[in-house]
Amino acid sequence: MDRIRKALAAVFAVVGAYYCVLGVFTLARLPDVTRQWIAQSGDPEVKYDYGLFMMLGGIGATSIAVLGWRTVVKGLATARGRHASWLGPAVAALPLHWFWFLHRVMGAGVSGREGQLVVQRNAAIQFGSVCIGYVVLWVITRRPSSSGPANIRLQPAAGGAIQRGRG
Repeated sequence: MDRIRKALAAVFAVVGAYYCVLGVFTLARLPDVTRQWIAQSGDPEVKYDYGLFMMLGGIGATSIAVLGWRTVVKGLATARGRHASWLGPAVAALPLHWFWFLHRVMGAGVSGREGQLVVQRNAAIQFGSVCIGYVVLWVITRRPSSSGPANIRLQPAAGGAIQRGRG
């Protein structure tokens, strides 16, 4: 199990590095990315909300970069055998990937119906796999609870009372 944990953590460290690079490059070219996304959406009304979509794109790119950075840090720590909690990235990945999925689907607006379905399928598979990977990492890196019932024993105390103690 330790080898699987370390291998999966190393894979996610690479995924995190990709997210960092993607987020930084998107932020560096945010106006062009926003114009391209608006053109690909195919909705003539979207261009009037350019500022809003640029702000949302900046928030999304920053969020992806931060998630990537945390993933790299936790991935390297886990791959080296140190304990790192993956609960935060697992929880953050779900809504972040949901909004990223919507971004991709809306950006495929000018594609034909077949092209839109391909984008939706590929994005769903990619994001679903990544989110499942985060949850799996969280599950396999959790420390066992020290307050479980198997770890409690009863001890006689002074005066004949029974106290609970940790074993």
